[in-house]
Amino acid sequence: MKITSGGFEVVYHGRVFAYGMNPIEIVLSEEHEPLKFVFCLEREPERDDFMTDIRLVRYNEVRIACVNFPRGKPTGNHDLIHLGVLDNRKLSLRYEVTINMDATSWSLTFTFYAGEGVAGS
Repeated sequence: MKITSGGFEVVYHGRVFAYGMNPIEIVLSEEHEPLKFVFCLEREPERDDFMTDIRLVRYNEVRIACVNFPRGKPTGNHDLIHLGVLDNRKLSLRYEVTINMDATSWSLTFTFYAGEGVAGS
């Protein structure tokens, strides 16, 4: 099966229900140097808006914190987030987080896309 949208190929997609309010880890490659993404929820009471904080934790691990995301409605990014390179192709992400109204659990819907090849790699 091959899925494409807007010139990008879908390489990984799915929906995960978190165990309680714990982070969700997605490993895209089981090779010697696995590429890991850790999605988590954070609250910053001093903020009155929501945001996504994306940080490189290690050379092969990215932390994606959903800060102050609202409860009860799906919230995510509209534009692709460009993350780097996977298998010599540009890797991008779209995702959506839904936090239950009682804040006892949450779910993540995600799609990783591969774009055009990277020259010289």
